[in-house]
Amino acid sequence: MEEHAARGHQGDLPEGKVTLRLQATDVFWLSQLAELMDASRTRAASQLLSAAIRDAAQAAGLATEGEAFQSDFEVFLTKEFPHETSPPSDT
Repeated sequence: MEEHAARGHQGDLPEGKVTLRLQATDVFWLSQLAELMDASRTRAASQLLSAAIRDAAQAAGLATEGEAFQSDFEVFLTKEFPHETSPPSDT
């Protein structure tokens, strides 16, 4: 799924915070990948996790675009990010 499609009308998505505990081996690989990505471990972890989540959502058959996705996403935004008040556009 393209990141642009998920960003929708505003261009930027609100951000949530998640704390993860990783095993030492995973932190090692994350460090290696972050170096290859020229990013911090936090930024690399965020990008890698985001890609994995999108892939898993598609594999699970969840709506990832279209009206069903947009409707469900708007409900989520209203609940989790009430400060995001701009209505989506159809363009």
